[in-house]
Amino acid sequence: MGKMPPTIEEVFNELKKEITLLHARWIIYRQLFGSSERRIELLNECASAFFAIIHEALLGEVQLTLSKLTDPPRSRKDENLSLEQLRERIDAQGQNDLANSLRNLLDDLKDKCQGMRTQRNKRLAHLDLPTAISKSNLLPGISRQMIEEALKVTREYMNVIERHYNGSETKYEYLGMTGNDGETLISRLKHALRYEELIKNKEIFLQERGKGKWQDA
Repeated sequence: MGKMPPTIEEVFNELKKEITLLHARWIIYRQLFGSSERRIELLNECASAFFAIIHEALLGEVQLTLSKLTDPPRSRKDENLSLEQLRERIDAQGQNDLANSLRNLLDDLKDKCQGMRTQRNKRLAHLDLPTAISKSNLLPGISRQMIEEALKVTREYMNVIERHYNGSETKYEYLGMTGNDGETLISRLKHALRYEELIKNKEIFLQERGKGKWQDA
C-alpha cells in the first residue's frame, strides 16, 4: 500500500465521480421501477407517460455510462476517461500485478457490457438507419440482472485500486440518499393519491386543492 501517484489519482477521482453518479441513477431506477408491480401501478396512476419517459431515460443513461467506462484509453488522438485509461496509467507506473488483476476484471466487464455497447452504438448515442427502419428487433435485450452484474464488476475494479493504494473501499451500491431519492418521490405520490381519495369521499373540500404554499409553482 502506498500513496496514489498523481497521474493515477486524477483519473481515478474523475472515474469515481462518474461511477458514483451511475449507481445513484441505478438506485433510483430500482426504487421506482424494480420494486413491485404495485409500485408500477401507482406510477401509472399518477403520470404514466411521464414515468415511461423517465424509465427509458434512466435505463438508457446507465447503459450509456457503462459503455463509456469500457471504452479504450483513446479514440484516435483524443484521450478517454475510461477504466482502460486508468489501467494503462497504473501499468506505466510499474504496478504489474495490479495491472494484470485489472486486466482480468476489465475483460470480464467488457464481456458483460457487450450488449450495452451495441445498444450505445446503434441506438443510444447514434441512430443506426438499418436498425431504426428494421421491422425486426436487431438489438440485444438488456436485463436488470445484466446491469447488476456489470455494476458489480465495476465496483470491484475500482475497489481493487482503492484497497491497493488507500487500504479502503467505497460502497457504491449503498449510497446514502435517504430523504432525497426515489423512495421520497413514491412517498409524496402516495400522499397525493390519498389527498385525491379524501376529496372524492368529501372528507375534505375540493376548494382546498387551490390552496397551499406551492400553488403558484
